[in-house]
Amino acid sequence: MKTKYIYLLSLWIIGCLNAFSTEANDKLSVTVAVADSDYIFLAPEAVKIAINIENKNQWPVTGNLVVTLTTDDYKPLKNDSAAIEINGKTTYSETFGLDNPVPGFYRCTVQLKQDSSVVYEKKFNFGYEPEKISSPMDAKADFKEFWDNNLKELAKVQPEYKLTLVPEYSQVDYDIYLVEMRSFANELIRGYYGKPKREGKYPVIVDYMGYGATPYPPTQWWDGFAHFILSIRGQALNLPENHYNSWITYGLESKEDYYYRGAYLDAVRALDFVCSRPEVDAEKIAVRGGSQGGTLSFVAAALDKRVKVAAASIPGFSDYHSWFHIVNWPRSEFEYYIQRKMGDTDMTSEEAQQYVKAQVETIYGVLSYFDIKNLAQWIECPLIMGIGMQDEVCPPHINFAAYNQVKSEKRWMACPDCGHNVSNEYNDESLRFIKEKLGMTEKDV
Repeated sequence: MKTKYIYLLSLWIIGCLNAFSTEANDKLSVTVAVADSDYIFLAPEAVKIAINIENKNQWPVTGNLVVTLTTDDYKPLKNDSAAIEINGKTTYSETFGLDNPVPGFYRCTVQLKQDSSVVYEKKFNFGYEPEKISSPMDAKADFKEFWDNNLKELAKVQPEYKLTLVPEYSQVDYDIYLVEMRSFANELIRGYYGKPKREGKYPVIVDYMGYGATPYPPTQWWDGFAHFILSIRGQALNLPENHYNSWITYGLESKEDYYYRGAYLDAVRALDFVCSRPEVDAEKIAVRGGSQGGTLSFVAAALDKRVKVAAASIPGFSDYHSWFHIVNWPRSEFEYYIQRKMGDTDMTSEEAQQYVKAQVETIYGVLSYFDIKNLAQWIECPLIMGIGMQDEVCPPHINFAAYNQVKSEKRWMACPDCGHNVSNEYNDESLRFIKEKLGMTEKDV
């Protein structure tokens, strides 16, 4: 046992273990360590979770250590339990694992119990071979025709760009403009544009915002890029004119009426705008965003070859069947949508079940046209993706469902402690990735 403890301790010291520790109470200290720094194991690496319990008392302490493993959609896999006795001023160490895991993501719960009370609990997610997750495309036969026709319809709409300087945001290296333009179905959409104050032609980053995010202007400090931050229809800068109610369920009766038909085309209109600017190098366009913004980055790169590099973090709107089973939102929105449609009816229980089943089939059929795992096959530019390992909104499984369909150069970076967010390290790395793929050097910044 002592040899095992020394071995595990050495792993922590050299940084091969990513550990978190807490006080179970004022006399016990529990440390849980995942034997991979980003919580994602790659074959032939074994899945190992090390647990150390330090007894700070002078006398022995007893308890029960419980480690529970499930799939990310809560299917039970393993429940290990060990009665333990720790002598005073000593440490108990044990390692748990998962044999022959299939590619995917898993939930782990570690509990220390004393006298039927839980004195310590830690829950976390880890992954195994995510690039081998099987989530086949389910695009309908007319999928490509649908999007080809949508792009043609967008092209018929004159954008009518209008730029209004925002002086309070234009104090340093950029002139910041409020941009108004027409998009699909003649919808008025807006964004903030950061025009470099210096002469020349510059690469541009188009940022797409998260679901319901508050509008914000681009940076005012020079970084070598022009910048455009888009607010899609009904959101952010366009919220005062929002007529879509719940964006994610609006128009679910058909693919033609669904909210994201226009919203995805707004992402393309943003590219039209930056290409209209004389100071923008239209051969050096990057897109990026997180959550819904990550989704739109996938969409823009898939639908428009003008995108030369994409940085998408924690993307959603992918593999809806799995998404709805893994986390509560947005499944709850779609359940409420069906309940509203049913209303107060005199249906029998059997009729209600059939109605719900028919609605679910219709919804999944519509959503297949907007699932980024179906769109990802068209991406030809380099792509980097960031994931939050503890994300309970856009979980890693659905991130990889789309990522795995990308055929171009790609890479991912996992942020082990992040929920529905990514780390500063990912943000720095994704910017380096963008600059590299656009051929930028130090003198360009």
